[in-house]
Amino acid sequence: MPLSEAAGRVPSALRRPWTDLRGDHAGDRDATLELDFRSAVVRVGSWLGWISIVAVLVGLAFDVGARQRWPLVGVALAAAAANTVAMFVPWREWLPTWRGRALLDLWSGGLIGFVALLVITGGANFTLLLFLAIPFIAVAQIGWRRGFWLAVSAGTCALAAALIPLPAGATAMRLALVGATVGVALVLVRTIRVEAAAHKRATVRAELERALTKEASHRIKNDLQTVADLLLLGRPENGDGRAFDETAARIRSIATVHRLLTEAEDRVDAGALLRRIADVAPVPVSVEAEPLAFDAATAQKLGIVANELITNAFQHGAPPIVVQLRGGRETRLQVDNHGAVPDEDATGLGLQLVREMVEQGLRGRFELASLPGGGTRAAVVFPEQAR
Repeated sequence: MPLSEAAGRVPSALRRPWTDLRGDHAGDRDATLELDFRSAVVRVGSWLGWISIVAVLVGLAFDVGARQRWPLVGVALAAAAANTVAMFVPWREWLPTWRGRALLDLWSGGLIGFVALLVITGGANFTLLLFLAIPFIAVAQIGWRRGFWLAVSAGTCALAAALIPLPAGATAMRLALVGATVGVALVLVRTIRVEAAAHKRATVRAELERALTKEASHRIKNDLQTVADLLLLGRPENGDGRAFDETAARIRSIATVHRLLTEAEDRVDAGALLRRIADVAPVPVSVEAEPLAFDAATAQKLGIVANELITNAFQHGAPPIVVQLRGGRETRLQVDNHGAVPDEDATGLGLQLVREMVEQGLRGRFELASLPGGGTRAAVVFPEQAR
């Protein structure tokens, strides 16, 4: 890889999330969260409206002798028509505009009027609808509009109490219960908003950390590639350059891990790692890998081990070379070739590095044995918790 390419800039795909996240102001996030919450409340309010309308109609159907029965049915049907229209309003887009606020005001006024007509016309039993209507208004409205409509609701309740002949104690108890319901609703809403805002901030921080991690991995990959290229620039022309080649290959195996980290979230695809290491070998290498993923630290160790085993296979063995990776309670990496079993002392640093990396880094074991039909198998086995 040329030095100019290794020192390339960070791709725009990595820069963009960082820029976007830094520009995502807390006020904008809170406003979006508030809008999402209110639009969800309005959708729920539509279904609560249907429940109330159906309850009114069912109650009138069973109470044949109710006074003002047909006017009450007419009021309920008119409310059903208005509720149907409200369900088709794009509240998520309209609520931030004057049109959405005006429609929500119209809905609040209509809801109060609907309940007031039912109470005045049909009797005190319909005051139970206040337990749905007023908390909904308190949650759906914000700012001075909330105070205004709650004041209108309180005035309507006082007017209804004056017109309906109920004992003062019963009236006071119902109004107190409605007030308590509104208070509980507002406390719950505030708690939900605080929790949602905290979750949103945590999500944004996690996205920023992932973006920074990807950018760091990209820079580390470039730096490692540069180191490998610089190392090869000092390689002797004669046969003494083998140590330079092996060291550069080890560095590039680590760089491959960081390249894969820029393409994934937090873990490295083991199959992709092994195939990229095998692709740079001077002889064909077959890779058969189960779909396994590793954290960055384990993937680096596995990449170094795989690079050493593949290098030993084509330097001291014979093709075909087959790399297999299997998972389960233990992860098993094995590299087969058709050469004789090499003497570990003759292979020098390579197998010594593999053994130390496996035993100390992966808490596993290294096995080197001959195959029944001829050939050599180098196997690395490490426990699942090391993945």
